[in-house]
Amino acid sequence: MKKIFSKLMLVAIAALTFVACEDVPEPYDIPGTGENIPGTSTVIDGGTGTGTVSDPFNAIAAINYGKSLTSGEESDKYYYVKGKVVSIKEEFTSQYGNGTFYISEDGTAKNQFYAYRVLYLGNNKYAEGDEQIKVGDEVVVCGIITNYNGTIETAQSKGFLYSLNGENRGGEPKDPTPAAEPTGTGTKDDPYNVSGVLNYIKTLGTQESPNQVYVKGKISQIKEEFTTQYGNGTFYISDDGEAGNEFYAFRIYYLGNKKFANGDEQIKVGDEVIICGNVVNFKGNTPETVQNKAFLYSLNGKTAGGDDTPPAGEAKGSGTLEDPFNPVAAIAYAQSVGDNESPKDIYIKGKVSSIKEQYGTQYGNGTFYISEDGTASGEFYVFRALYLGNQKYTSGDLLKEKDEVIICGRVTCFKGNTPETVQGKAFLYSLNGKTEGGGGTTPEQPTGEAKGDGTEANPFNSVAANAFASALASGAESDRDIYIAGKVVSVKEQYGTQYGNATFYISDDGTATDQFYVFRALYLGNVKYTSGDLLQKGDDVVICGRVTNYMGNTPETVQGKAWLVSLKSNGGGGDTPGGDTPGGGEVSGNTITIDFTTMGLGNAQEIGTLTLTDGTKLAFNAGSNRNAPKYYDSGSAIRMYPNNFFTATATAGKTITAITMTCSANNAEGQVSASPGSVAVDGMTVTVNAVNAATTTVTNTHTGTGAASQLRISQMVITYAE
Repeated sequence: MKKIFSKLMLVAIAALTFVACEDVPEPYDIPGTGENIPGTSTVIDGGTGTGTVSDPFNAIAAINYGKSLTSGEESDKYYYVKGKVVSIKEEFTSQYGNGTFYISEDGTAKNQFYAYRVLYLGNNKYAEGDEQIKVGDEVVVCGIITNYNGTIETAQSKGFLYSLNGENRGGEPKDPTPAAEPTGTGTKDDPYNVSGVLNYIKTLGTQESPNQVYVKGKISQIKEEFTTQYGNGTFYISDDGEAGNEFYAFRIYYLGNKKFANGDEQIKVGDEVIICGNVVNFKGNTPETVQNKAFLYSLNGKTAGGDDTPPAGEAKGSGTLEDPFNPVAAIAYAQSVGDNESPKDIYIKGKVSSIKEQYGTQYGNGTFYISEDGTASGEFYVFRALYLGNQKYTSGDLLKEKDEVIICGRVTCFKGNTPETVQGKAFLYSLNGKTEGGGGTTPEQPTGEAKGDGTEANPFNSVAANAFASALASGAESDRDIYIAGKVVSVKEQYGTQYGNATFYISDDGTATDQFYVFRALYLGNVKYTSGDLLQKGDDVVICGRVTNYMGNTPETVQGKAWLVSLKSNGGGGDTPGGDTPGGGEVSGNTITIDFTTMGLGNAQEIGTLTLTDGTKLAFNAGSNRNAPKYYDSGSAIRMYPNNFFTATATAGKTITAITMTCSANNAEGQVSASPGSVAVDGMTVTVNAVNAATTTVTNTHTGTGAASQLRISQMVITYAE
């Protein structure tokens, strides 16, 4: 108890300090605002409880206690934390036996505590037939509390669900088996054990190992089985095959340093393996193999060679047309960008190693892998790149394996772990030496003029904001708030009540030229979003806050330290403190026709309520699905996932008699119900008849998953009673 009081005293002292905010990589995908975020050291009011089973911490008290721990430190005892489930990141499964979710005092997104990979009731693994957790459930979690890079959470494999809606099955806190003593030298004849490789990686900082090492252990968890589609697999190993003190084998090739093929033996939990490859401490906190630079050397004693040739090779090139990156260098560059878009176009040269989606006239793009020599070693992922001349494919030579290509465009490390080109922002510059029109059309590079001084009276434009942030040292944060004005180019994460912030791009003219990255900015008034107008392409905005030069190559606002000062819709009307998303629609007689492609919706924008020209409202809702309806440029449609629904409410004085929806081509299997109303499906046309009411709700009742389970609506006609 004495130690608890001393730590709480440290929290009070910490309230006088300010710590820079850090991003947290996968698998710790933490909401961008609230109080449980990296860098927040202020004590939060409202903490209750002492952390015992009879007097649990509430989420606020658990967060306050965790803030007294230094980064990476764990509590010296188990604590009990009580709250309501806010959101579920990983449901409990029988495969791993654990679950990951957020809890708070009242079930809202404010002051969330992160229950990370906790076991089930009774401190046992979850089994088929056990009750699954749901949003709103009242729970008590028991576990070791840790400060993971500033995020307060339960320590992996050191927590369990003590109580679920009042039910508990006992279960005593228990520490996992202590980590084994480090052994091995990392050679084929003397592999590291897991403790040994974790110790070795600590010496690397954030750098990749200069050579391959060998690591021996037992598979404890399988994240991605080996597949013939990608040829690799992702899993965890530990010294004893149990969760805890694990090493992450990330997208490694199969035996013999080759892609997995039909007929090859699949891995299982408990298998004894040896892994060969380069390793890294990803972003300084996740020890793992380097993607495309590691393979399964041994599976239960079975080997197939492959250890004499490094899986990737040497990075070469500077990314210019005259000196293109090779695929290995492109991978390294994309990894440095992280889950952001590169600030400039780069050139990558290599040979086609495999083709996932051939160029065709339907979409006009292609998806494929390239490597230095056209083999699976050291591949870079070219995702939906346009054809020669930066145009959609209409005709011309198709790709073949071993073709020599040059790619030009923006790149990213998708979700922090897949280096690839950015969809729609890369193209095939050269195919076996052939370029379109004597060199193709290179995407525009930033050429605009920097304007403004960053003050409220004279905000930076996007060019000046990029220049200002780029001048900062890598990872450094500006020492003052700056103002930036521009037009919305695209919306990556729309404002919503779950996290209260948004991520989007702005530029002077609303095009992708000279765009600046606004990362997880709060809403008008520097508060979380609860209601109000959403962002649309072309909206005039002013942003205020701190900026940073993230990873030394991505100028952006600092998470949680920037906000929307003003929002003027592209239809005019001044600042928008509240209301529904401006809609559209063309009224003709007793019908209104809505073309969602003309409403200025951003790609991947979550749809809330659309107010049409005549006052009718379309309110879209996630229902029981975790994914809310969203608009996507691909297919130019609103995607409604299984159990999503929308409610159409007619403008005052009108009654709806029918709703006719035109869907995109890959939605033939969409299943729909309406209340009130009957539904008829004719190919890609879905019609709701016999409504005869002012309000009706239309639901996607499909029970499957994937594209075929989605109702994709590109146009809608609402018919009113005469």
